[in-house]
Amino acid sequence: MKKRFWCSAVMALVGASLLVAATASGGTAGSATASQSTATKGGTFRILSTSDFDNVDPGLAYFTHSWNMMGATQLRLYYFPYVEGRAGERITPMAATALPRISKNGKTYTMTIKPGFRFSNGEPVTIANFKRAFDRGRNAKLQSPAISFLEDVASIKTQGNNTLVVTLKRVAPDFLSRLTMMFFAAVPMSFPLDAEVDKGPVHSAGPYYLTEWNKKTSALAVRNPHWNNSKAPFKSFGFQSNVDRITWGGIGGDLATHRLQCENDEADVCGAPPAQYKEIADKYGVNKKDGRFHIRPELATWYVTMNNEQPLFKNNVKLRQAVLEAVDRRFMVAQHGFLAGKRTDQWLPYGMPGFKEFNIYSLKGPNYAKGKALAQGNTRGGKAVFYAFSRSYGPAVAQSVQFNLKQIGLDVEIKIFDRVVQHEKAAVRGEPFDITHEGWIADYPDPANFINVLLDGRRLQAENNVNTSYYSGDGVPNYTKRLDEAYAAAGAKRLNLYAQLDRDVMQKGAAAAVYLSTTARNFLGPKVGCYARTSTIGIILVNICKK
Repeated sequence: MKKRFWCSAVMALVGASLLVAATASGGTAGSATASQSTATKGGTFRILSTSDFDNVDPGLAYFTHSWNMMGATQLRLYYFPYVEGRAGERITPMAATALPRISKNGKTYTMTIKPGFRFSNGEPVTIANFKRAFDRGRNAKLQSPAISFLEDVASIKTQGNNTLVVTLKRVAPDFLSRLTMMFFAAVPMSFPLDAEVDKGPVHSAGPYYLTEWNKKTSALAVRNPHWNNSKAPFKSFGFQSNVDRITWGGIGGDLATHRLQCENDEADVCGAPPAQYKEIADKYGVNKKDGRFHIRPELATWYVTMNNEQPLFKNNVKLRQAVLEAVDRRFMVAQHGFLAGKRTDQWLPYGMPGFKEFNIYSLKGPNYAKGKALAQGNTRGGKAVFYAFSRSYGPAVAQSVQFNLKQIGLDVEIKIFDRVVQHEKAAVRGEPFDITHEGWIADYPDPANFINVLLDGRRLQAENNVNTSYYSGDGVPNYTKRLDEAYAAAGAKRLNLYAQLDRDVMQKGAAAAVYLSTTARNFLGPKVGCYARTSTIGIILVNICKK
């Protein structure tokens, strides 16, 4: 859930669709590896983004571009390898020596780490640094999104300097996948348990570390001087660390200017106005070897949520269903531009294990007749507040929803914010909004990472919520019981249970108007080489190079 989407210049946020699976299948790990053998070393890789990081503290950051940065800076116990294709979909030890030893009852995980890793300040990495990350995530005062991924953890203990033992309250088939999340990367013992680290240098144990973060302006990462790709334990990863520096800038700028900067070799990766992607594709082609415009499948969706804890939509299934009938998915998808993805009306994106297409609502246009019938007598004063973001397609989507809902008797007031501010406000429980606009990309390829993370009201906290519909199951019989049953299941049974939940939450619960299952689009500067990206981390910054 990786992560919340940010509407940025890089467009690393946008996610998956079978629509482009065939187009994006070429140039996988093999070609990426071949290009690395002749990669130029040195230089600066310059990233433009219209929005800042939400945070640089791994215990709190949860935007896609924040995690993309941390893919180059953080050391985790396990990770999805930084290669395209099937090889990048298998959980692999990173700091750990091997996959966990799991007890016979499936509740205790024992993990041992390799010696030799050091933080960028020279401090050795021990198992205490990983435990520190877990302890911070469980600390209610920190208000970390990690807390919702640790509610089934009974205890976390260390054995000596290199072994961690985690005991669960119940069997959790996705626990190993959770261990790949940035929340659980090794952190220095100086990181406070109950407060954020909000300025550089942010010392870390990955190939790079963040030396500067000038909020709403820029950031800089440089090589970790204690990471050596030619020696153990680093060599096995195959990382190249080609560039000397990685910079982030352009924050607050506009996409048209960013595109020109990439055209003129003033930046290395950027986004563009949605209306320009067709022109870019025609000019440069798509997914060409050493090309400048690339798309890749992702596991992600965009949606408009309704706040189930505010008076308008609380216990008001019919009005929520009316909204889902009235919105114009065709128009909203068009605002994302060429090759943005495929229209949908379901939480699970195309390509997610367990996805089944149910065709619940119209994907061709609004059904005002149904919407009006459902809304009649349920509009509760007929006024709604929409928290929208100011960049790219944010205003157009908000205005579309405003027009559509007017047709069924709702007057929508739009309040516009910067993307980070909009999400931060909507993530506060009790914030007085009725509708907001969000995107979600999977932290790992499991349907629980959508359904349980985004739609389980038991995970709600005072702030930093990703369940911005504040949904707890209204309209779906035995909802929490079904959530728990699916979460504990494995194999085909697990996937089938999640497919049914996806259907029922959309049809009976109607918590949000999901409209797009997306693709990632990257426009590169003329001197970028070694391009590759994965759905779990985005552009592989540890291998990118300059020509």
